[in-house]
Amino acid sequence: MSAAPQRLSLVWLILASLVVALFGFVSMGLWMPAVMMFDAPGSMENAGLVAFALYSSAGPVAALLALVVGWVRVAMGRRASGLKWMLVLPVLWLVGLVGWIVAAASLCGGALDCAA
Repeated sequence: MSAAPQRLSLVWLILASLVVALFGFVSMGLWMPAVMMFDAPGSMENAGLVAFALYSSAGPVAALLALVVGWVRVAMGRRASGLKWMLVLPVLWLVGLVGWIVAAASLCGGALDCAA
């Protein structure tokens, strides 16, 4: 009388895919500030600023990677693992971005790069 383990419903995977796709679309809004960081003369020589601009604009890439990895795991028959990967990759990117901003604000006096 052991109950068979229940499989994760496809509804949750589809909902997670929609949330991750929306996250990727919303994070595209960081592209314009990243481009505008380079308006100041000499900003291309500032390696910390360039790295921050590239990382902050990589949200859609993280979302796309999460969708691809998640659905590949689902196709391999591992639905729970696919759902985890779908949610973890964008969250890791977001935690990294917030961590970068907090570290810059506390260590560099609010500037995005300590050399600025």
